[in-house]
Amino acid sequence: MQRRIAPRPTAADRVVGTATVAAGVVYSAFLVTPLVGTDLDPGRSFVSELAALDQPHGAAFRAVDAVVGIVVVTAGVHVARRGEVAAVRWAGVALGLFGLATVLDVAAPMTCAPSADAACAAAEASRSTLALGAHEGASVLANTAAVVAVALLVAARSRDRPPDRPASPAEGTLLAGLLLVAASGLVVVLEEGVGLGLHDVVGWVQRVQVVALSAVLVTIGLVVVRGSHWRRP
Repeated sequence: MQRRIAPRPTAADRVVGTATVAAGVVYSAFLVTPLVGTDLDPGRSFVSELAALDQPHGAAFRAVDAVVGIVVVTAGVHVARRGEVAAVRWAGVALGLFGLATVLDVAAPMTCAPSADAACAAAEASRSTLALGAHEGASVLANTAAVVAVALLVAARSRDRPPDRPASPAEGTLLAGLLLVAASGLVVVLEEGVGLGLHDVVGWVQRVQVVALSAVLVTIGLVVVRGSHWRRP
């Protein structure tokens, strides 16, 4: 069978891919908190608390999340339009939903950091159902959409790969990211819902999830830069 020549990346591939790589890197902006300073305990607090309205660098973190969300929406549309496999096109849709949910999360930030003190937690709990539901709903949508997008991309790549060919670094990274995002997300949901006794470390668990999502976005960006969209062999 004649070997198909790999498609050349377009200018749009390079621009969108590079922007997605950059978005993936800055998505874990919480890693710079030791340099800028914060009173939040990383073991008890969620990353979204850094963007709360009363936090000293909240505006900067909200701005970063907004830019990341917009870039990811653009990447999702690009992948959905360019993918030649149905699973990849649907992955682009899910990726776009992840970006949209990230933007919505910025639009409904926490008023304060609940892990900081009891008064703040009580104030956060007293927010209107609409405001509280918008923030939590956006967070759930973002995590769910990210898991679906990565699962579809891994499935598409695995399907097209011959049995005797080892998994590519991109496929391995996406698979590892999928497992970490799904597992850490489940732990966070269970801790919040029924309590697992992980109150002092749930923040670290969620930070693992965010770093895994960052790695996934960087990987997707690199794939797009090369003009590869899990096309038909």
